[in-house]
Amino acid sequence: MLQIGTIALLTRWLGWPSLIAAAAGLEIAAFHNFIGHNQLTWKEYPPRSGREWIRRYLRYQVAKTTSLGASLAVTMAVNAFTPLPLEIANTIAVVLCALPNYLLTERLVFRLRAS
Repeated sequence: MLQIGTIALLTRWLGWPSLIAAAAGLEIAAFHNFIGHNQLTWKEYPPRSGREWIRRYLRYQVAKTTSLGASLAVTMAVNAFTPLPLEIANTIAVVLCALPNYLLTERLVFRLRAS
């Protein structure tokens, strides 16, 4: 909801270009999700220190950049080849990228322990 709401706000109310609005919406939602994942989804793997939290966040950014690229590609493809609004195109991308994103995040960010 945060991602799609951000995209709607940026494109419909502020007139941002679709690609930039989609990227901003994805990044805002990604940071929100990182906080939530730390507190809820993978709470059994808490960071042991501030340094580990920062390393985890950096790994999360790598995973999210990969996910962002895939989601943007799907969003822009659906937007380019269908008459669907950008918010619907982005929803389709979120659904298609959800499982790969979860698996990448679980293995790269939260299950990986620093030695």
